[in-house]
Amino acid sequence: MIAPKLNASQTTAVGSLPTIKPDMKDSETLTLILLPSELLIEILRHADGRSILRCSSVCRKLNSVIDSSAELQYHIELALDCMLDGPQSTVTIAERLEQLRALRRAWTLFEWKKEVRVPMHGFCHAYELVGGVFAKTSSQAGIHNQSGPRKFISSWLPSSSDPGHTLVRKDIGISTRDFAIDPSQDLIALVQSDDDFVNVSSYTEVHIRTISSNVKHPEATSPVLRTLTLSTMTSAFIQIVDDVIGMMFWVEFESPHITIWNWKTGQILVDRDGDNLPSHISDFSFISNRAYMITRRIDGGSIQVFTFGENQHEIIHVASLSLPPLKSTHLVHCAIHTGPFVARCLPNTPFWTNQEERMYVLSMQYIQTDPTVPSARPRFFLFFKNSTPLRYIRKYREQRETNPFEVPWGEWGPRESRMLHHQVPYQWLRYVHGHRVVFPLLSGNMQVLDFNVRKTKRHVFPQQPDSKASIEIIDYPSIILSDTIFVGPVETNLPYRICRRDELKGFSGVMIDEQRLIGLKSPSFADGDIKDLYVFVF
Repeated sequence: MIAPKLNASQTTAVGSLPTIKPDMKDSETLTLILLPSELLIEILRHADGRSILRCSSVCRKLNSVIDSSAELQYHIELALDCMLDGPQSTVTIAERLEQLRALRRAWTLFEWKKEVRVPMHGFCHAYELVGGVFAKTSSQAGIHNQSGPRKFISSWLPSSSDPGHTLVRKDIGISTRDFAIDPSQDLIALVQSDDDFVNVSSYTEVHIRTISSNVKHPEATSPVLRTLTLSTMTSAFIQIVDDVIGMMFWVEFESPHITIWNWKTGQILVDRDGDNLPSHISDFSFISNRAYMITRRIDGGSIQVFTFGENQHEIIHVASLSLPPLKSTHLVHCAIHTGPFVARCLPNTPFWTNQEERMYVLSMQYIQTDPTVPSARPRFFLFFKNSTPLRYIRKYREQRETNPFEVPWGEWGPRESRMLHHQVPYQWLRYVHGHRVVFPLLSGNMQVLDFNVRKTKRHVFPQQPDSKASIEIIDYPSIILSDTIFVGPVETNLPYRICRRDELKGFSGVMIDEQRLIGLKSPSFADGDIKDLYVFVF
């Protein structure tokens, strides 16, 4: 970084600064505020948003300087909204700041700008919502066709400034089981269905293509990634995070298998099966493109944090985060879900969600293992931020640990999570984006929980008397009482905001992304007909 040059008047001003004695109180601050405003802005523009916000509280001079600069205000607002600046474009800093504040106001007051119905007729086998693109695979023959679908539909959903468009490919050339996308990289990963193989194959193949043209992705060394599967695959879930693709799958008569590739080089970074994975695994999710977590069912349930790829084939167990301690013997089935990852800011977008600022939702079902004891199999949701596992990863590296941290529930759960009663199961995934989570209610309504609750006047927007939204901030503890399961009451304190509107009733599921809520009225099941997407644009 090249230091800014001072003009003649600034050089004179700096040279005339009084001599500060070393023992003078707040000498660094006094020296700083005597600098010209232009130089202060030039210095502060290289600080992060939260640091700039703290500087604005030091004194009136710094607060005035920061308030006078649209660029510094923009950095503060990005940090508060857990966003990152996009690439340079014709959109000015002042215009980006205005758009950012308008988006925050819309979400804070839960007032969308428009409603659009997007046709999405036809049977749905697999689907994705990433970066404003809803995509699905569909079988031409419909529900009775046993082969994997070959039709692919991707819809760039409407935004406040773009009507959107849809791309339909009637035959992508292979039968598919599942897929994942990252529109920011024009990337689709297609898991090939078994019925495409004439002879019984020992491999599962993942095809690396572009969404726009259905050809081999130009950044991929090989068009196909492979993993050994000695038996028929029964289920699979695939995810993309920047330069890696991860898949957790099950095959007949065997434990789960986790494979992670660098899709650009074709190298396998992680290849673990039942023999070298922890026992009793429930689910898998990425933390970043070099870290993941798995959930375990035994010993009261836990979240296991791992890093990988720093050295070839090295997988490091960083931490084990325990769930609430149990009174009796239960298995805890833990499904984990978070929002999709994108590698970079999408084209024609001024800012985007910080990929490290995200929520995870743990869906927990407690199953009594003693058949003589009656059990209702209660369910709960546990919400926590990505900052929790990332903190233990940083601590592990800084302290150069060699053994994983064993973290009791009391050291992390009460302060860093929120546990709520499970009311209605999710029918559709992609109900998490950034710090916002769609939460279904028994009443049939859907509400949004926003976990980015910050005590600053910049987030305050007065609700209008004619507002259709109901908004409530929960900054007091939740207490879960279950004498037959937990050792004691389970208290959690992570604050959140509840947003509701009657218009969200009647949907079987609601998805969410940076600018939209997407309602679906059809039930979620393989080969079901989605019909229409109801898009609420913020």
